[in-house]
Amino acid sequence: MAEVIATVQRAAQWVGDGPGATAPWNPVYRALVDDAGAPPPRSPAVESTGADGADLVRRQLTAPALLVVAVTAGERTRRLRIGLDPAGATVERAEDDDASRWTELEVAEVPTTVADLLEESGIDLAPARLEIADDDALRLTPEQTRLAQAALADGVPAEEALATLPGLDPALQDALTAAGPRLSLSLSLHDPDRQVAEAPVSWSRLWVTGRSGMYRMDAPGSEPLTVRPVGGGDVLGTLLPILEQGLRFAAETSTPGGAR
Repeated sequence: MAEVIATVQRAAQWVGDGPGATAPWNPVYRALVDDAGAPPPRSPAVESTGADGADLVRRQLTAPALLVVAVTAGERTRRLRIGLDPAGATVERAEDDDASRWTELEVAEVPTTVADLLEESGIDLAPARLEIADDDALRLTPEQTRLAQAALADGVPAEEALATLPGLDPALQDALTAAGPRLSLSLSLHDPDRQVAEAPVSWSRLWVTGRSGMYRMDAPGSEPLTVRPVGGGDVLGTLLPILEQGLRFAAETSTPGGAR
């Protein structure tokens, strides 16, 4: 089985020569390479893995479905980018800015691979159980949002700004000031041939660990932010159907430059 040790930029430089070479890449990788600036010098050590290594990297970069799991605990961030294509799965494992490890992965091993990362990072896991009730959703009111934004603009630390908000739910305050491990999960679907989807589709969730437990933030970065207290089973309960969706999409899509 081929294995490549390389940063995304070096791996992309290796297989991405020529005009239009990045067109079939998953949008996540296109963005990573575009944001990286000037390409690094070519690496004989990376390219010594030969055709098998190049095929592995190309499969990962052109994956029609890319599942990304990232865990930040303290100053350490560990990441899995799992490519799903009609031939199966590949994975790029990364930690902070170190070189990534690129390998093939059995589809059946994806849930265990993700669970291992979460357990090693201190994320509380339980049997899969997706929590979807709306009655426990927590949100800042428009007035709370206005006051918080004004305080932050004046340089007030976030925890202090939230502590002074009138009527703020304690669970919402705990979630917004959480200092424990943070987990993000995203799925990027991409069909360069536009046979299944006209445009890329992306989905994301964020979990944070506060003093009183775990919270899920749906559509992080959107307004208004929605926060839900959840149990540890919510992580796998979310992952498994999203993985199934990615596999279905990949099975319906053929990717130029990758597996068919």
